[in-house]
Amino acid sequence: MFVSTTNISFRIFSDEKSYEVDDTVRLNYRITNVSNTSLYVPREWEATCPTIPHIWAWFEDSSGNHLVPDYASNCVPKKQSFQERMSKEAVLLKPGEHLDGPLRLDPKMFRLVAGRYRVEASLAGWHEERFTAEERAELEKMGHPFVTGEAPDSLTIILSGDLPDHPVDHRL
Repeated sequence: MFVSTTNISFRIFSDEKSYEVDDTVRLNYRITNVSNTSLYVPREWEATCPTIPHIWAWFEDSSGNHLVPDYASNCVPKKQSFQERMSKEAVLLKPGEHLDGPLRLDPKMFRLVAGRYRVEASLAGWHEERFTAEERAELEKMGHPFVTGEAPDSLTIILSGDLPDHPVDHRL
């Protein structure tokens, strides 16, 4: 019913290698089924309330600090069947098929300055223990395994911007 992330490839990429410090960093992700069987991979967000990300990205600075954006869960619980939830949350990929999606990071959120940053991202599959016995039976009826575990990836970007030529004088 569950298979590890060794059955998929998770990659992030960007068309740009350099961004202005006040621009949104635009990334894309690709999940590829590298196994010999069809399997379910997660979409970016769980279809539950509160919502939890399956795919998340953050900055790492030169000191190794992880600058992770918060995610707000502003939702109203909706009555939905387990099948409805999974139809919003899971994508069935045949061997060799892939799922692409966008990710956005805002350097302004962390007041990042010009420099080199690592962007890290992770795909988190489903956790078997979070499903009830009844829900696991429903998963079994869907006929294909679900990805569990974590798959990380990273890339390096450059943030550029105006740097002062001289120290800033804060005196009034």
